Amino acid sequence: MRVELIKTYKSVHTWTGILAGLFLYIAFVAGALTMFKGPLNQWALQPETTLPSISIDQYDSLISEVLQAHPEAAKQMTVQLPLAGLQAAPVSWEIEDEKTHDHTLWYASFNEKGELITQSFTVSAIGEFVDHLHRTAGIPGGEGHDAFGTYVLGVVAALYFVALISGLIVFLPTWFKDLLVLRKGKNRKRYWLDFHNVLGITSLPFHLIIAFTAFVFAFHDPLYGALRVAVYGDSPMFTRPAPAEVKNFSELVPVTELEAAIQEREPKFQIAEILYLNLDTRGPRMRVGGIMHGEVVRGAEYGYVLGNPYQREIPYSSFLPSNLNGYSGAVMSFFSLHFGSFGGNAVRWVYFILGIMGALIFLTGNLLWIESRRKKRRGQGTLPVQTTSSMVMAKLTVGVGLGTILGIAASMLAVKWLPHAQVDIEFWQKAAYYTGFLFALIWAFIRRPMAAARQLLAFCIATIFLIPISSLIKGDLLGAATQVWAVDFVTLLIGASFILLLVHLRKRQAKIEADSVWSEFVKKPVIENSIRDPLPDTHPQASG
Repeated sequence: MRVELIKTYKSVHTWTGILAGLFLYIAFVAGALTMFKGPLNQWALQPETTLPSISIDQYDSLISEVLQAHPEAAKQMTVQLPLAGLQAAPVSWEIEDEKTHDHTLWYASFNEKGELITQSFTVSAIGEFVDHLHRTAGIPGGEGHDAFGTYVLGVVAALYFVALISGLIVFLPTWFKDLLVLRKGKNRKRYWLDFHNVLGITSLPFHLIIAFTAFVFAFHDPLYGALRVAVYGDSPMFTRPAPAEVKNFSELVPVTELEAAIQEREPKFQIAEILYLNLDTRGPRMRVGGIMHGEVVRGAEYGYVLGNPYQREIPYSSFLPSNLNGYSGAVMSFFSLHFGSFGGNAVRWVYFILGIMGALIFLTGNLLWIESRRKKRRGQGTLPVQTTSSMVMAKLTVGVGLGTILGIAASMLAVKWLPHAQVDIEFWQKAAYYTGFLFALIWAFIRRPMAAARQLLAFCIATIFLIPISSLIKGDLLGAATQVWAVDFVTLLIGASFILLLVHLRKRQAKIEADSVWSEFVKKPVIENSIRDPLPDTHPQASG
């Protein structure tokens, strides 16, 4: 391959990576954590915002009593069975104020005497908040599919895909010699290049899938809108069930019978939640979410069945693994590959590690870009100086990199200590995240990059270790489920890894050359000492 062509692809890879890298770093860190958002949600629950759990044979009675006492719940009611990831209460529903359009969440269960109890409160659902960061990179504005950050990440995903392909093309000429090679030494550019390549090549299929599916998810609604106009015209895209007569709530299919009916088609299906919609109208619907270990499913956690809650017969559903064929099979496979919802906890841990590796790819790309600029100036034979662009990139890398961690840790502390029943916990968990993130970003621009990195690492370590300490102080680990213990244990491991990183940075500081942006002091290095062990910038595999 011609050198000129390699340089072109290298330039494309560098600038698409630089433009997308910091957004993708946030998305990948948060995405790694969302692999366990169920345990995170369970960890965040507080006694005052938790109603008693019930046995499986009590669910039908509870659903019936809720609908009789609160008929407004028929519009949209969620039933959380024991397998569900969040156990605030067995039944919940939402009421919208017709004047203010504010939404109030209500929860219901039975007390120890078997009497109906209801309560209105807000559950933190910290896992859902982290998932929101994953989908928006923390960019504020809008909600759900219409969040502004979702569309920004859709564009970023397109740049990400271009960066992957161009980077692969740049790497191919020397792939046999440099595959999985990690060379340590005085040449920092070579080291970061090798590290960047190892991370990218070993997880390339994962990143190609994530880039493609992230783009489709971001522009899902516009794509379907265009398809509706261009292909379907006045014809409906989906066949809707014919209106039926309004049924009595007592005619709802019992939960146990519903599960048995689904298992006739999907033996592995275990019901975790049921969403009932419009039960008092001529168009009642239900969406049943179930755990299907080892199967390819449509959702991030569950496989889904759609149907009429008053009919035991389960209609054909393209959301079921048994119907994997053609278009529906391809769509379900892409969903499952993006969410890592196949293979159980083993795959979730693999995806967690791949997510962390992805975040490191973007960090090493930034470090490589910074080091390349310094090497290029040395190669020109001029006195190397710390340019504004390199300094800004270093500060952004430190601020965004550690600010994301600090913000998420601060959000978890807010969720742990603030009383959910007395404050708007959803607001405060967001406020805690943005406070931590912006503090780190501002601090990174006030201090020199290496000093800021060490100081912010210390802040992160202290904040991270406060998470399991808080659980101990509040007594939340007494009698807690295994997944609650696991959250605190993994937090301890993350904190320990940050301590090792801080120790490494302190040792590394004495070896940093004076013309580096990571130097503690602004010095004008002597040219003779500067031009040492250069790596030509025309190396065919250099990438941003």
